Amino acid sequence: MMIFLGLNTMIGCKVDDPKTKVEKVQLEEDIGLEVGGKDYDILMRSENISNLVVDLYGIDNASSIIFNDIVVIAIEMESDNSFTDDVKEMIIETVLANDNGIRQVLITDDKKMFEQIEKILNGLMNGKPYDDYVKEINRLIEKLKKQ
Repeated sequence: MMIFLGLNTMIGCKVDDPKTKVEKVQLEEDIGLEVGGKDYDILMRSENISNLVVDLYGIDNASSIIFNDIVVIAIEMESDNSFTDDVKEMIIETVLANDNGIRQVLITDDKKMFEQIEKILNGLMNGKPYDDYVKEINRLIEKLKKQ
């Protein structure tokens, strides 16, 4: 499942398929109506971080969720690249340089966590409040801090 958000971008990966542009426009209208204020701002920042990460060499897909000053990022590497400490460092440096509100970057290449983040983002885009996901996001954060 791909989650579209924002102007000509989407969380997770870039797609230039003309068929998806109609879907993007519709989703932008939906977000404007159902997501407001602080939640909308956080989603926009999350989208920006995901797009920055996807633009880095070797990363095929990225999804992120911000909680206070922490961002959890799940990535999928391109088939001929590996998730290494150098990749982690490159992501951390990129995020910290581009979002002054972030103090800690937690990164994983775990497929289940990627899907969890996508599920949370989908709920938020459909108007559910952040408060509904606080426990789930905290579990993700704690799990990644232990790694």
